[in-house]
Amino acid sequence: MADVTQNGFALRIRRLLPTGWFPSPPATGEAEQAPVLNALLQGYGRVFAWIWAMLAGTADQTRLASMGGAFLDMFAADFFGTLLTRNTGESDDAFRTRIEEALFPSLGTRPDVVNTIADEVGSAGRVIEPRNATDCKGLGSLAAPAIGGGYGYGVAALRYGSRAAPFQLFAQLPTGDTSPPATQTLDRIANVLPAGTIAWVQDVENLD
Repeated sequence: MADVTQNGFALRIRRLLPTGWFPSPPATGEAEQAPVLNALLQGYGRVFAWIWAMLAGTADQTRLASMGGAFLDMFAADFFGTLLTRNTGESDDAFRTRIEEALFPSLGTRPDVVNTIADEVGSAGRVIEPRNATDCKGLGSLAAPAIGGGYGYGVAALRYGSRAAPFQLFAQLPTGDTSPPATQTLDRIANVLPAGTIAWVQDVENLD
């Protein structure tokens, strides 16, 4: 493999000089017989080594999988403008993952909503679809709550199911308070919902 260091380039230039004009390069352990020439060629070698390293680094910036730093920011700006920017202190790998997810998004499914909530809040939220029996169970009572799978009138964590509320869901975000959900969170949830679907989103202290 070619020596692409500063000294390697300096020696390659020196070998191109006419024989006899200057002393030969010193062997290992020998003293330099042309220190002025060597200093001059080392300067050229430094420049060529820097250019070579820049070219090698530039090659990495031609693919999303290997690019980093400002090139990654420029890639995101080219595809998404100001809609996708690097978060403060975000690493290249984390930013690259978000770019890949935005380039090839999974949209329109319940898992997408669940994953978006987990990504925004940092923990799994609760998604309730009124027409989903797994979410709402049947209607039970205090006397026989098991009839409704543990959910029903007078039972904690009551969830009413309804066939009259299609294409809607309720999402509870365990943010630790009851403030209105962040606009960014609402936008991200809306971005993964199927067209015509309504999501009612609520911040809660916990999911108990």
